[in-house]
Amino acid sequence: MAGLYYTALRRAASRRVGAWSPSPLVAPSVPWLVALTLLLLGVASALASQVDLAWDAPAGAPPPSGYLLYTWQEPSDVPQRVDVGFQTTYTLTDLADGATYTFAVTAYDAGGNESDSSNRVTVTMPTGPTLVSPSPAAQLPGPTVLLTWTDGGTAVAEWWVYIGTEVGAHDLLESGSLGEARSLAVDGLPTDGEVLWVRLWYRMDLESAWQYRDFAYTAALTP
Repeated sequence: MAGLYYTALRRAASRRVGAWSPSPLVAPSVPWLVALTLLLLGVASALASQVDLAWDAPAGAPPPSGYLLYTWQEPSDVPQRVDVGFQTTYTLTDLADGATYTFAVTAYDAGGNESDSSNRVTVTMPTGPTLVSPSPAAQLPGPTVLLTWTDGGTAVAEWWVYIGTEVGAHDLLESGSLGEARSLAVDGLPTDGEVLWVRLWYRMDLESAWQYRDFAYTAALTP
């Protein structure tokens, strides 16, 4: 999956260690129950947006029994919790395009005692390429339509469009390569009110794999 990748600086993350604790089960007498440092390794957007997270295992002490990853999606202040076991990296998938998420991690021992929280890491997912006109799910105005789209903050080198009467079909149109163009005039579409599917193909560079997003429309209805 192509995406936008960047590395979070450990130094910056370490300055953000907070005192928040998601659980009253804190046992400071256990040597390794100290706040961890959570790092955001990367963000990817496509059909399933994802983030890659990592943290350091406590050094110089008996290892914890596992880690808990907390996720907030704005505007909610109630986190979702995932027990990720003993691994120190984790990938969250199927995150919503354009949504803002905050993450934190804790360690726990065999007795269920939980460490202080790590620093919080916040990221807003890219929106990704999308059709903007006509609005997705709209009824088309007639047999002639001007399709326009945006890259949503994702660098795209080449576009391609299918239009069909089923998902992924191109029985009505296969555009061929559109290069970097972000619009396409289409003529001769049905006007019987049926559902039409537009598949917007894109790739980040001329050597990478093609990705796509599907959009449903209702054909114009002409008596």
